[in-house]
Formats: sequence, C-alpha cells, structure tokens
Amino acid sequence: MKYLLDTQAWLWSVLDHPRLSRRARVALRAVPAQERVGIAAISLKEAAWHLARGRVVVDEDFGPWPLWLRTAASSPHIEVLPLTVDVAIESEQLGDSFPPDPADRLIAATARVQDLTLITSDRHIQKSGAVRTLW
Repeated sequence: MKYLLDTQAWLWSVLDHPRLSRRARVALRAVPAQERVGIAAISLKEAAWHLARGRVVVDEDFGPWPLWLRTAASSPHIEVLPLTVDVAIESEQLGDSFPPDPADRLIAATARVQDLTLITSDRHIQKSGAVRTLW
C-alpha cells in the first residue's frame, strides 16, 4: 500500500468526480490490481455525515446512501485502516502549523503511522509539511 485517501479524495474517486485532480487519478490508476489504497476509519464517519445531509449525493440507482457507503467501503481495492493508540498519539504530534480539525489530524496521523502518501486537496495539510501529500 502506497496511498491513503482523505475523505474527499476517496468520495471523489469512487464517484468519478471531476474535482479529483489529474495527478491523483494518474496515481490511483497506476496502483497494481492486487494492491489496496487506504482510508482512515474516521473517513467513514465523515462520509456518512456528508451523505446523510445531502452534501454528497449518490445516484438513486445505488439505493439509499447507507447501502452505497457499505458497498464503497467494502471495495476490494480499499482497506479501512483502524484508529489505533499510535494513530491517536501521532495525531497530537503533528505540530502547531497543522490544522486543528480532529478528523484531519487522525487522517494525517494514519498516513504517518502507516508510512503512506496522503492524497488530499486540503492546502492547509499540504502546506503544513507534516505528512507526504499528493494532489
């Protein structure tokens, strides 16, 4: 595994949304079929929040959003990485320049603990230099 998708990048990749950057698309297409891409467990909560409030809309052909989320999270190409004690500790060692949002901190800490490159459009995370990013 080389990459961790932040919540938006994961949703955009699953939905084939045009906001997913060209570099991110190229990187994800280059991942070998037998290799997975990670998402942090907190991304499931963030995705559920966006879906439940209509901030992210999925095609009705997929059924209700909970079914869509279950299907998207169980893709054989995705691995949900757990919130561990090491991730919790690392989330508080990202430095003062890192955004204070707890979900962002847990996602970045997951990338650091797992030694993965974070695919994110978040400029504050990119500028912090606390984690390798690609966008």
